Amino acid sequence: MRIQQKRTGLPSLWSLVLLAVLAACGSDSSDGQTVAVNLSLIVEGRQAQDRSVASRLFAWIERWLPGATPAWAQTAVSDITGIQVQITGPGITTPATAEVPVSDPTSGQNIPVSIQAPVGTNRTITVAARNAAGEKTFGGTLSNVTLAPGPPIALAITLKPVFTIILNKAGGGSGTVTSTQPGINCDPSCSTQSAEFDGDIAVALNAAASPGSSFAGWSGDCTGTGACIFDRGTTGNVTVTALFVPAVTSSQLTVIKAGTGIGTVTSNPSGIICGTACTANFQTGSVVTLTAFPAAGSTFTGWSGGGCGGAIPTCVVVMNGPQTVTATFTGPIVVPMSTLTVQKSGSGSGTVTSAPSGINCGNTCSTQFPTTNTVTLTADPAQGSTFVGWSGACSGLSCSVTMETDKTVSAQFDVLPVFVTLTVRKSGSGLGTVTSADGLIVCDPGCQTTQATYLQGTQVTLTATPALGSIFVEWMGGPCNNQTGPCVLLMDRDRTAEANFDPIGGGGGPGG
Repeated sequence: MRIQQKRTGLPSLWSLVLLAVLAACGSDSSDGQTVAVNLSLIVEGRQAQDRSVASRLFAWIERWLPGATPAWAQTAVSDITGIQVQITGPGITTPATAEVPVSDPTSGQNIPVSIQAPVGTNRTITVAARNAAGEKTFGGTLSNVTLAPGPPIALAITLKPVFTIILNKAGGGSGTVTSTQPGINCDPSCSTQSAEFDGDIAVALNAAASPGSSFAGWSGDCTGTGACIFDRGTTGNVTVTALFVPAVTSSQLTVIKAGTGIGTVTSNPSGIICGTACTANFQTGSVVTLTAFPAAGSTFTGWSGGGCGGAIPTCVVVMNGPQTVTATFTGPIVVPMSTLTVQKSGSGSGTVTSAPSGINCGNTCSTQFPTTNTVTLTADPAQGSTFVGWSGACSGLSCSVTMETDKTVSAQFDVLPVFVTLTVRKSGSGLGTVTSADGLIVCDPGCQTTQATYLQGTQVTLTATPALGSIFVEWMGGPCNNQTGPCVLLMDRDRTAEANFDPIGGGGGPGG
């Protein structure tokens, strides 16, 4: 959660010179020497105290230009009411301190502070800028400083925004709270903790419940159950409380439906709609009431399990652990059925019937029979067709199907073959031979007529070859009438072809 930012202080001309000189208290260095430390405190994000007069003027002009001063310095500097300086280090039992009041500060302003401190090495100078509520809003630190005896030492410290997170834990559970920036690491044994953070960086607190506990949410300057986030620009003190509570345990309730009937079981509180949801979890120790609703044509006949019994429609279950309850419904005996489907294939046609009746395919090619029953199918080909055989759940020429499951059977009918006759004759006073390309017709010179049988639709080619001393004159009659080359016939019906041969030089031939 973003903490509300403090009021904005706009840049302005300043004429503030503050000077506080305090003698260092406690133990000095081994020879008791001190040195004056003149600090230049800059409430912004960059150094300015070492500039020339001209550069200081430019720095003052920059503060009036958009973007010249960091956003965080523009939003909270005016809340500063006092500065506290503290110097610590080896041999200093009581830190040297100086406190300076501040009025109407501006971002980018140099605040001079002078403090007398024991000489020595590895000194740490810590500065805190506080608001009217005493909360630290800006801070800065110089570490590993050497303070040598002699003339005053000039140092500069940049004050950056800071804020303090004060964490508390509550509730009967336990857990750990940590921060994304180093500072907060409050384990299950910790009840409260605080840490200071750089206000120029976002910080998030994360809560993790211990086993047997659950995190119930934040209160104070954060709400909800997600990460507690303090955005960049947060200042002052923020207080949050993490609530950990004992985890709620649950037990599973299972409903089983039995019997030949149909019905529904529901629960109060909701969770069971069986129907579809026959298992649900309920808080351990709670009481669940189950109610049975038989469907039309069925009757609820009783409960068993889960401490329930009898045929009353309600059952009260105490969830002191996992429970299983059976609800029995009775109804008419339902005979299971399986579907028999007949398909027909092939070039012919026919009918398939069943015993017991139900299939007449024809029109009804699919129906249901009691499961485990045996069904006998009979195939009857139509006129001009023949039954070839069964496939699918049957094979061969007979079919009996046991209906363990849905079955499919295919009956093949093909068209019966039709044969036609080709008759070949010879005429004229000459001699010759007539043959067919397929070899079924061979009518040599001594043959006057011959026949062959063909499947209807066959194409036959006849060739007439004259004997020595004769010529082939022409085909006579039929589709090849008056042709002198090979005779090609389509045997769509009975056909007759006549070949005319004459002697060479004899009459009756063309041109004879």
